[in-house]
Amino acid sequence: MDRITLLKELFMKSLLRYFPVILALTVALSAVADDQQKAEKQVNKVTAMASDATGRRVVSMTVSDLLNMKRSDVVQERRETGLNYGQLFIAHRLTVNGAKMSDIAEQLKAGKNIYQIGNDQHANWKQIAADAKKLNTKIEDNLYKHFVNDKADKDRDLADNYDPNFDGVKADNEVSKEELASAQDVYLLWRDRAAKRIDTSLDTADERAAREGHDHVRNGGPQPGQTSQSGPPQ
Repeated sequence: MDRITLLKELFMKSLLRYFPVILALTVALSAVADDQQKAEKQVNKVTAMASDATGRRVVSMTVSDLLNMKRSDVVQERRETGLNYGQLFIAHRLTVNGAKMSDIAEQLKAGKNIYQIGNDQHANWKQIAADAKKLNTKIEDNLYKHFVNDKADKDRDLADNYDPNFDGVKADNEVSKEELASAQDVYLLWRDRAAKRIDTSLDTADERAAREGHDHVRNGGPQPGQTSQSGPPQ
């Protein structure tokens, strides 16, 4: 057997030996990339929903509640890091696993984006995607409540000294037209459903008022067992 043939056989044996490992690594890396894409999709929904004042108000409130932070602190953190709401959510998920926000801020200033930082930290993108999906569900729930009755939100804005017009960073624009269109669809969906609920409530209230208008008991009319008298009491 010549040297070339021997080397070929050794190469094939090595390839067959390590092929399962290579395949497993390829599958694992592909799964991580897929999980990261899912996470990006969910956090971009958060960012897109905050693209106008009403949506930003609701997103700000929901995120601050989730992070157990004052809204003013969330706004300040966004200004210091330049992160949009979706990216800020990722940053705080990374701190859960031991990362420090100050270190993340330094890496951002050095030119890395939040996804590169996440990969350096071996982020659990699958969990982040699941958590971001829950956040979006809560945002939609709060958006619906806002459209049904926005008084509580306005009162909270005053208490928190929050103004959505002063809560903005450049990264808020890092969403596609498709993502903005999708956010608009969600926005209109909950606005229309809230309007239907309000209309139904008004109809019910009108019907109740009409019934009460003919309810002699509630309006001081004759009570059961009473008889009217045509003349003066005897």
